[in-house]
Amino acid sequence: MIEGFELWVPEKAATCEDGLPQWEILGTDCQFIQFPLRAGRQVTCFSGAMAYMSNGVKMSVKLAGLKKTFGRLAGGGSIFQITYTNEGEEDGYISMTPDYPGILVPIDFSNTGKIVALRDSFLCSTITPSGEETDIGAGFNPANSVIASCCSGFDFIVQTIHGPGTIAFLMAMGTVITKTLESGESILIDGDSLLCFEEGVQIEIEAVGSIATMCCAGEGLFNTKLTGPGKIYLQSMGIDKMRKLFPPTVVKSSTTDGDGGGD
Repeated sequence: MIEGFELWVPEKAATCEDGLPQWEILGTDCQFIQFPLRAGRQVTCFSGAMAYMSNGVKMSVKLAGLKKTFGRLAGGGSIFQITYTNEGEEDGYISMTPDYPGILVPIDFSNTGKIVALRDSFLCSTITPSGEETDIGAGFNPANSVIASCCSGFDFIVQTIHGPGTIAFLMAMGTVITKTLESGESILIDGDSLLCFEEGVQIEIEAVGSIATMCCAGEGLFNTKLTGPGKIYLQSMGIDKMRKLFPPTVVKSSTTDGDGGGD
């Protein structure tokens, strides 16, 4: 592989102090994320993510405060904060799945700061034993100009995710690769390939070339330019790219004059 790029593969989950793994990803595509839960342990997720759980695990729903609730909603999340707690005396479990075909990408916030991600990309996250949770919010595209914000191919409103010591799981599609950009290092990408990046990465746009290139190359008018420092995550088949392949079909209904009869 070209130096600097890494094929992303899920790392082996860390274990808790009692030896229980923090999480397990099951499958190679359209995956499950499964959390073993000791009594009292919790996880949080967006609405509708739960696939199955043990009998002792109970759900609670709450608003996260006006500011946080607005941020979650604007960033593509649900208005409510969904928390699952193992209220039984024995070990339990819960599993969650994405709402579109894809893979799950864990982001360990003990090793990174805030990340900027596509709207709707957050699936779920752990809650630390001390009760610290992942903060899911929203922000504007951190591009350096209004034109770049509108033409970079990245959402104008983005999802911001961070949390002290928690692990968040993002939904991606296709193959995921990563690259850590050094300070001042740049890369040109197609905006539909971007999943997320660390907060320090800057976004700009760059014309794809001549007028003939813009009109005939199939790459649009601009490429997205990312400049470090920071780590970026790229996906081969993002959900927006998939939607372009299958645009909605408009069905036209036929009408007749008069009382509905015809000659």
